[in-house]
Amino acid sequence: MKFELLTDDRFDLKYIDKILVGQFIQQRQKSGRSLDISNEEALANIGCLVKKGRRYKPTNAGMLLFCKDPQLFILQSEVICVRFKGADVIEYIDRKELRGPLPKIVEDAEAFIQRHMKMGGRIVGFRRIDYPEYPIEATREAILNALIHRDWSLYGQHIRIFMFDDRIEIHSPGKLMPGINLKQLSEGKSRSILRNPAIVEVFKDLGFIEKLGSGIPRILKLLKEHGLKKPRFSEEQWEFTVTIYGPSGEFMKIKHDESLERLNPRQLSLEKHFAENERLTIQDFYKMYPDVTKRTLIRDLNDLVEKGYLKRHGVGRSIYYTLA
Repeated sequence: MKFELLTDDRFDLKYIDKILVGQFIQQRQKSGRSLDISNEEALANIGCLVKKGRRYKPTNAGMLLFCKDPQLFILQSEVICVRFKGADVIEYIDRKELRGPLPKIVEDAEAFIQRHMKMGGRIVGFRRIDYPEYPIEATREAILNALIHRDWSLYGQHIRIFMFDDRIEIHSPGKLMPGINLKQLSEGKSRSILRNPAIVEVFKDLGFIEKLGSGIPRILKLLKEHGLKKPRFSEEQWEFTVTIYGPSGEFMKIKHDESLERLNPRQLSLEKHFAENERLTIQDFYKMYPDVTKRTLIRDLNDLVEKGYLKRHGVGRSIYYTLA
């Protein structure tokens, strides 16, 4: 029997958090998949509870998904996140051991990566747009895949998320399921073969999974759109690893330089003004540049209107400008 469907003498229904279950049932109702049965029966139908005599007992899947601290019972469910200094594992900057039900771990792992992610900036028009080092949707998908596809029967082994200056590595205990190979993954053509269908079912109902089998193709697509190269998929002994490569320093520089398009420093400086104000008058602009003639400033504003960055309102002395 699959590990996720097994129970344990230590497990008891009292360890299942009613709030977490209620949130799950509510999501199922929204999707129209809820039946007129008790919460216990609903969880039993998907493999999160099993009936022993007259009582229900949680399975491993039920504990992993709905217990506030499943790590007290399933030690290998702790996820280790480390931000290393540089490109090797010699010295680390930050380390977290993530605990809690699996949906919470996905969110906490995502937050850890975001906290240590570098941000680039580009100017579009005269507004700065920040863009992340990695597409967060891709890293989230990789974390989710690790949790729903790992081999939970491997005791003493943890999912490890290692973040370096140039890459992110997500190490997941367990080899690929039979019928899936590394070449298929790298091409985004692998079949969806579930190791933990009960866990997948709950994540799907909670809205974490849009479509079964779409995880790897989605990661490849997001990385390509972000200008990053293909990830590396590898197996070593009893571990599967996804390596997501970050942008080079040159990539960040090109993004910034390319965006300084066609506008002079006075026009670019209006980014700060519009971050704090909805409109701009010529008097406002003149206060910023008292040594520049109003005629020049009006020409700057007219140029922004012609290029589609600003809209002009009013006539005469009542003219003001807003973002287009």
